[in-house]
Amino acid sequence: MTFEARLPTFLQRLISILMRLLLLAVGLLFAAFLLAAGLVLTLFVVAWSLLRGRRPRIVRWRVDPRSPFAGMRRGPPKAQGEVVDIEAREVPDTAQQLTRDER
Repeated sequence: MTFEARLPTFLQRLISILMRLLLLAVGLLFAAFLLAAGLVLTLFVVAWSLLRGRRPRIVRWRVDPRSPFAGMRRGPPKAQGEVVDIEAREVPDTAQQLTRDER
């Protein structure tokens, strides 16, 4: 094989390697952008909840290895408990009530 015959093969390999490196760089840039967007969104939600006077709620996902998709199904509705109607009254704030334990 002469030098002129090997040149197109060399250029094809070089272009192929450069394209792979370019696609890898674009993929890494996209992943870094998604990571930064998630971080900014998280900081925004935490700041928003603190400005409103609420603690940020931490959600922990737990998966039972014996039945990993058990949470995906809807079960029957759970009983809400008995509803009790009461008559509200105010409790006076007196010194007698505060000294009750001193007897």
